Amino acid sequence: MRRFLSSTMLILMMLAAPLALPAYAIAEDSVAQEATRTEPATLEVAGRASVIVQPDMALLAFTVETNGRQAQEAVAGNAQKTEKLMAALRKIMNDEDRLQTASFNLQAVYEKDDRLRPSGYRVSNRVSLETIQMGKIGQFIDQATEAGAGMISSLQFRSSHEGEYRTQAAVLAVGQARLEAQKLAQAAGVRVTRVKQIRYSPQGLPGIFYEKAALAASRTPIEIGDLTIEAEVTMVFEIE
Repeated sequence: MRRFLSSTMLILMMLAAPLALPAYAIAEDSVAQEATRTEPATLEVAGRASVIVQPDMALLAFTVETNGRQAQEAVAGNAQKTEKLMAALRKIMNDEDRLQTASFNLQAVYEKDDRLRPSGYRVSNRVSLETIQMGKIGQFIDQATEAGAGMISSLQFRSSHEGEYRTQAAVLAVGQARLEAQKLAQAAGVRVTRVKQIRYSPQGLPGIFYEKAALAASRTPIEIGDLTIEAEVTMVFEIE
């Protein structure tokens, strides 16, 4: 038997069909707008700055080397010389100075024509001294030399307020990056609108900086120079 739809049902179906069309149209319009939307143009600039301060700490490193036919002989000889060195340094240290073993190395020594059996052993002991007695750096070196230290490995200056000074340098670097960005944008005929990103990473080992020092064979004079603490930031600006 045939079934016929009532006139009321037909009218409802005809009304419902047009109502669905605007929803599809709105969705398609949103996709089109998203496709045409573009990211704002950007300008990336690096800023560098530094502050110059007077160092208030020094780090000295002394290396004691000994050789022996047997490993035990080389180790015992090195221990004796190292203890003599440390005792000499302690004589002029104060309570805030720090003395410690930085590294210890034992290695076999081979002759050029025999690489299978060692002809002896070499021991290297590196002792580091951190001091705030800036006026006694030359005395520390002289004491180490008289005690028979093999060599003075390094002399470094540092600041106890390095973190604070590095932050100051970073702030100056931000200002320098902003100035560079404005100059470049003006030259390109665009305008800087806002900062999109800032990247900052402290450089190097915290608080340790190399400086030149004059080392003499007798009564070592040390001329302490200024300490330069640098910082660099990278900034990304939106432009239009």
